Formats: sequence, structure tokens, C-alpha cells
Amino acid sequence: MRRERRLSGFTLVELIITLAVIAILGLVAAPGLFAYLPVYRVDRAVQVIATELNLVRMRAIAKNRVHHVAFDPAAQTLTVYEDDDNDWSTTNTAVKTLSLATDFPNVSLDYNNVTGLSGSTLSAAASFGSTSSPVRATFLPNGLTSSPGELYLLPAADKGVRNDRLRAIRVSRGGQVARYRYDTASGSWEEY
Repeated sequence: MRRERRLSGFTLVELIITLAVIAILGLVAAPGLFAYLPVYRVDRAVQVIATELNLVRMRAIAKNRVHHVAFDPAAQTLTVYEDDDNDWSTTNTAVKTLSLATDFPNVSLDYNNVTGLSGSTLSAAASFGSTSSPVRATFLPNGLTSSPGELYLLPAADKGVRNDRLRAIRVSRGGQVARYRYDTASGSWEEY
């Protein structure tokens, strides 16, 4: 009596066909993924910066001290300062610095020629009421800001080209931080 033994597994042809199907699906999906990458990067930068602004506000309240967030569009940095004597001098203690170039590659603290959150055409990447240099948001010990303001971010490749990936962060006088995206169809900003 002869017993037939069935071998289990896949043939070489089946494996090659499976790999070919996976490769074709990858080629079809890759352009869509690469197109989404700039949107993801700028949204992530906005999320981190908005969170950092909220943390600075909470730190100002907890330590009962004025805190500043200085925005430098030329250096593409945001630096958090604890103001030891409430005078915004160079002796302030730098608590943290975010560098967009290293922390968020290909994302710029910049703007395009569109209407900003305040209703006027944008003329600066960050504005917080004063014309001092550097532009800064000042959080008071009671959680309020000295003046409201906003900052704008976009993928570096979009400067002067696209507005659909332009993002904004607004800090209200009450210290609340909100994130916005520009809607090119309506030419307006929507909170997200």
C-alpha cells in the first residue's frame, strides 16, 4: 500500500506573482503618499508649536513670572524665555529653542500674499502687536498675553506658489491658542 504525501507550501511561481502584485500596488500608492508628506510636516509643526505655546502659558501661571516666546523668521527659530525681572532684557533665561530647520525639515515660518487671520494682507510671518525685534508673544503670570498675535507656517517649497498648505496659529489676548488652515476655494481661514 502506497501512501501519497502532500507537500504544503507555495510554489516559486506563486511567490513571484505575489511579489509582483505588491510591487505594482506600491508604485500606484507611492505618489499619493509623497504628495501628502508636506501637509503632514506642516500640520505636525503647527501642532507642536501650538502645544509649546500652551505649555509656556501654563509655565507663566505656575511660576508667576512673565514668559516670552521670540519668533525669528530669518533664523527659523522659536525661543522660550523666562523673564526674571519683567523687563525683557538679554539676561532673560532661555528655557527652550525650537529650530524649524532641524525639528521640522522643509517647513518655514513664512507667509504668502493672502489675507491673514486679522483681515489684512499678510506682511510678516509673525505679528504680536509690537514692532520690536525679535517679534514675541508675552505671556503674563495671570495667563493672559500682553497683546494677541499670529504666526504663519507653510512648506518651504510653497512660498509664492501654493496657499492650500498654509497654516496659522493665533494667540488671543486671553492666552488661548488656536490652529487654522487656509481654504483656497473660499479664500478664508478655518479652525482645525
